[in-house]
Amino acid sequence: MPTTIADPAAAPAAAEKPPRKPRRRWARGVDRPEYLRPDDVDRVMIMLVALMSEVSSLRDRLDTHEAVAELGSDVTKAAIEHYELTPERRAEREATRQAMLKRVLRAITHEREAALDAVA
Repeated sequence: MPTTIADPAAAPAAAEKPPRKPRRRWARGVDRPEYLRPDDVDRVMIMLVALMSEVSSLRDRLDTHEAVAELGSDVTKAAIEHYELTPERRAEREATRQAMLKRVLRAITHEREAALDAVA
């Protein structure tokens, strides 16, 4: 018995579904759920600042490793501890640190600035 390939055009048209309305992916305004009590928010902020401090220290340490390697010397603990930071590199680190603070704390500073603008 020969096999035939079904012609898709000859098949009955499937019932088309109406287009879906896209769902909101986040809550807005007064509908925003509250997961934390005010005391919990303070604790989360303390943890966030502590983590930012650790990340900043790690970035500085990595930058020191890179600087010692650029000097061509062996990257040893003693070389890292005795590395003298140049004013240019210090300014670069401070700019990087300020950019990180601005990015991470953007939600808080944005709300504070909006509140200050509303008062003014």
